[in-house]
Amino acid sequence: MRYLSVFFCILGIIVQSFAQEEEKDSKSLGHEPRWRGAIMMGNSHVPKAFDGEKNILVIPTWGFDLDYYFHPSWSFAFQSDIKLQSFEVKEEGALLERSFPFSTILVGHYHFKRHWSVYAGPGYEFEKNENLFLWRIGTEYSFEISENFEIALNFIYENKQNIYDTWMFGVAFNKVLGRK
Repeated sequence: MRYLSVFFCILGIIVQSFAQEEEKDSKSLGHEPRWRGAIMMGNSHVPKAFDGEKNILVIPTWGFDLDYYFHPSWSFAFQSDIKLQSFEVKEEGALLERSFPFSTILVGHYHFKRHWSVYAGPGYEFEKNENLFLWRIGTEYSFEISENFEIALNFIYENKQNIYDTWMFGVAFNKVLGRK
């Protein structure tokens, strides 16, 4: 846990230094740094998940994101989600119990089109039985409703310490929170 905290602190310092340098360049390009918040409703598929004897196909998930756009093509985001169901994962004959796991992830977004981005980053899944390190990779396509509001489709893959994988599809409601 200590290493993860140090990693996030160093990453925050790097992001802030890039943000200060990019602010001058981005203003000349017409970009204004901004914050965006999002609430996501999703469904997660955990291929190895069981509830008693039956295989679980879909686990309802809620998520929250906070993004900082420091460049027209780049942003960093703090993403979190909670799975709204308890389940067990069968791994090499052993059962790993997961009770409403909560994940936090720090990702870097690359916006290769105006409304389409890809992202990846490390995170942690917290749960009362065992906490797991994870890697997330995903893509988001958004539909602009107004200048400050979007609806986005997300497709996400997570690998949790090579113990189990999660595939998630979600719909997010994005709102610009402030401009610098």
